[in-house]
Amino acid sequence: MRNPQVWSSGRSGRVVARRGAFTLIELLVVIAIIALLISILLPSLTAARKQARAVKCATHARQVGTAMASFLAENGGKYPSAYVYPKDKEGTFDYEEQDEARPFGYLHWSWFLYDSGKADEEAFTCPELANGGTPRTNPGDDPEDWESTPQQQVDQNGNGPPGVLEDKQAPRLAFAGNAAIFPRNKFTTLLSGGPRVNQLVSDGWIKGPSGTILLTEYYENWIGSAIQESGGLNSRSHRSINPFYHIGYGTDEYQAPLNAPGFVYGDDQDQREFFGIRKTSVIKNKAGLIEGSAGPETNAVGRHHPGGGEFAKLYGGTSNFLFCDGHVEKKHVIETLRKREWGDRYYAITGENAVLNAFK
Repeated sequence: MRNPQVWSSGRSGRVVARRGAFTLIELLVVIAIIALLISILLPSLTAARKQARAVKCATHARQVGTAMASFLAENGGKYPSAYVYPKDKEGTFDYEEQDEARPFGYLHWSWFLYDSGKADEEAFTCPELANGGTPRTNPGDDPEDWESTPQQQVDQNGNGPPGVLEDKQAPRLAFAGNAAIFPRNKFTTLLSGGPRVNQLVSDGWIKGPSGTILLTEYYENWIGSAIQESGGLNSRSHRSINPFYHIGYGTDEYQAPLNAPGFVYGDDQDQREFFGIRKTSVIKNKAGLIEGSAGPETNAVGRHHPGGGEFAKLYGGTSNFLFCDGHVEKKHVIETLRKREWGDRYYAITGENAVLNAFK
């Protein structure tokens, strides 16, 4: 209750009313109401900000899709490889002749798009990821392009910053390609170590481009795309994500005879348990997701956007997926596996590459 009004005469002789100040109890009540309103509104504001960042990530993915369409038009409809080992600092390369010592680091598919001006470097980032995305394997001499937590990042030679090597790749990469479309650099049996090799993929081979994933977002913790080295963590952001498993040869698909079918989405156990997708509590701070140390490489797909439906509680949220026809959808990685949206063929490898309906 406020103090009673006090009546007094001013200098002019008029009688005026003076209102007393708020009591301590009234102030505490007002503060409590404000705190309650903040507690109610803050989650909504946080969710709105996360949704806005998800939209921006989707916009960037579309920009990359537009740039890729331009690249296809200029290169006979063939997608670039995920990476190759260049011959020199200028980025000269030959699919048939690659030095396994990688004296000039990696040349990544993103370089074909931003170096030619089809997309700027920011288009390869997502604001929901720390620093916009994962660092290059060889970040170069700028310390800001390196990561130091939870461990120091090291380059391909086990050295920390400043680096001598700088990959021809976007400095920060939020997006990982589908390995069915972006082949690795193993274009010869010498590089693959088996009878099968990688091959460039033509857009005309893809029967249902509106239902086939081209790329998606990496897991939000950069160490998911890194492997443990003696001196620290080595980023493998140049790698695409391979969702497939060969029935006879498992994850060593290059060893399978050319006429040996076939590929499936994970092994028998994986298919019975959400295609091998691990709970977020298992992979939250785990390195090597892109190398399959925590199950199929699809565990390296992001789960950092709102949504996720039935999977959200245990398996995290959603990621943006860019499809081959250029449209983007936000969904959970398990949903994409259920719908077989990573392709009905392992297009980027020679030999019998059809994806079967189920493990046999």
